[in-house]
Amino acid sequence: MKDTNAIEDAIRNKCKQELQSIVNNFMQELETKIRGEYNSTNYYDFIPPNNCNKRSFHVMGTEQVRGVLLKMISNAHLDSMVAVKSKELVAKLKLEI
Repeated sequence: MKDTNAIEDAIRNKCKQELQSIVNNFMQELETKIRGEYNSTNYYDFIPPNNCNKRSFHVMGTEQVRGVLLKMISNAHLDSMVAVKSKELVAKLKLEI
């Protein structure tokens, strides 16, 4: 089953690249519009909504924000993306599982 694992790894890597692209596009917009045009700060507070007694945290700089966003989005969406893309591949190959 080495080939099957390689296929899943390739799909997972493709999904990671897609998420990275989404985050990069957002960060580019943030840098260009907010930081560039408005000369705003690059110190960010991540505060839970509605003060629900969860801990907040702070990051400084766009690379730290990029890392946090990528991790959050990957944790939330990577597995479902891999599942959908795997199903699409199976359907495209007309395989029965």
